[in-house]
Amino acid sequence: MSKIYILLTLVLVFSSCSTSVPTIVKYKVASNVDINKFEATKCKSKSVKVSSVLTSSSLMSKDMSYVQGDSKVFEYSESAWLNNPNLSVSRELVKMLRDIDIYKSVQEVKSRSKSDLIIESTLEDFMQYYSNDLKSSFAVVQINLTVIDSKTNEVLLSKTFKSKIKTKSLDAKGGVEALNLALKKVLEDSSAWLIEGCK
Repeated sequence: MSKIYILLTLVLVFSSCSTSVPTIVKYKVASNVDINKFEATKCKSKSVKVSSVLTSSSLMSKDMSYVQGDSKVFEYSESAWLNNPNLSVSRELVKMLRDIDIYKSVQEVKSRSKSDLIIESTLEDFMQYYSNDLKSSFAVVQINLTVIDSKTNEVLLSKTFKSKIKTKSLDAKGGVEALNLALKKVLEDSSAWLIEGCK
């Protein structure tokens, strides 16, 4: 009987000391780009290699940050990225370049194959912003793309694309939805620009 009493006491002690850990909800970057294909034959004989996306260290983390007002940066405690935005945007960019089908081939930076063109990209902004009073929010995606001749290092094309989307809800979920829509708009605009450059 005494053993049962001691066991029950230990169970009660440990259960009272245990703390519940909040579940971390992980979100995926997914642009779901709609590609409008047009006849563009000038680049069809060219192979392309996509360099690693350049960005700030904060976008190389799975932590999900947001900005309040002009300069206050915070992190969501119960939300995170499945993969860091830098890697995810790089994959979305490569997918878009393959889908528009205007180049002979599109290779990632790790490929050992040589290429005629190099596409460099800088992820300048990928963030959810709140007003100072936290009553409104929007997401911004800004990417600079540069097409370079790999033999001469000449810059053939360069342009910055930006999209700003208002969030439907004032939370991480709303921010992710708006960021994905903004990324979709940026990739669609940049695909049209690349196609035009190869006509």
